[in-house]
Amino acid sequence: MRRLAVSLVVLLLALVIVPPLVASIFDLGPDPSVRPPRGKAVPIENGLSLNVVDVGTGPPVVLVHGLPSCASDWAALPEKLAAKGRRVIAYDRVGYGYSSRAPATPERYTYESNARDLAALLDTLQIQRAALVGWSYGGAVVQTLALVAPERVSHVVLVAAVGPAQPKPGEDALGLVLTSPFGGAILKWVASVPPLSRRMTHDNLVQAFARADAIPPGWTEYTRAMLALPGTLDAFAWEAQRSRSASLQPERLQAPTLILQGTADYLVPPAVAEDLHRRMAGSELVRIPGGSHMLPVTHADLLADRIDAFLSANPES
Repeated sequence: MRRLAVSLVVLLLALVIVPPLVASIFDLGPDPSVRPPRGKAVPIENGLSLNVVDVGTGPPVVLVHGLPSCASDWAALPEKLAAKGRRVIAYDRVGYGYSSRAPATPERYTYESNARDLAALLDTLQIQRAALVGWSYGGAVVQTLALVAPERVSHVVLVAAVGPAQPKPGEDALGLVLTSPFGGAILKWVASVPPLSRRMTHDNLVQAFARADAIPPGWTEYTRAMLALPGTLDAFAWEAQRSRSASLQPERLQAPTLILQGTADYLVPPAVAEDLHRRMAGSELVRIPGGSHMLPVTHADLLADRIDAFLSANPES
């Protein structure tokens, strides 16, 4: 019996250790050449810096991505908004893309810490007040800053954004992993085994884009390459575990607000946008038929037009 137990332990260790080791030896990981070029490193505070892409001139619009994501996930939207006479700033949040990684202290990887980072970025760029566009988790970051520092926020745009009605993580494989205390370690092991990583990434992108044929060519490998950057999967797990969407208070926000929501969003259901709209007096809700969670990628022209029209129709007082 003891010999059997030892054999099982050895077999388990081999299953855990050998696949990543083989992938490392034969360099089977994601192709780093598919990653986008770096932007500009902008210092914020406590020795941290954010990778920033800054395009166009005019009134500032800051794009805040979700998780796990990065500035380049906005795809063509920054350039399209810039073409409409706006300065557009997209950045990698702490823990993602080419921005700094921070220790997982209790006050880090929360809505509040991200809001502080965003305010510090505005300070460094000498932007007193800006329109903020928050996508998914980034919508919670925008809501948080607009509540604690309303003087910094001229307009709020929420794209497939989480709100108080956001359901808790599901009981699918990813949801179970993220809520586990070993979430980061499990994600990194899966990422180190190319066949598993490719399958899991593709399956989750199918859910994000609502269907497989909507995923742009190369997006799976691009996503794998960005997730493979050191510390990214840890940040993903920490933020997922520390998210408290029920604590958001959108009804207290004062800035003019536009809500953009796809009707086929499986990650942030349309009911979340409906609830946000009810809570936010005077907000505008635009439902995009058949739109998935990936609206900035699949509907960049529509989003640029809607955001520009909204900002133009609600000039700062």
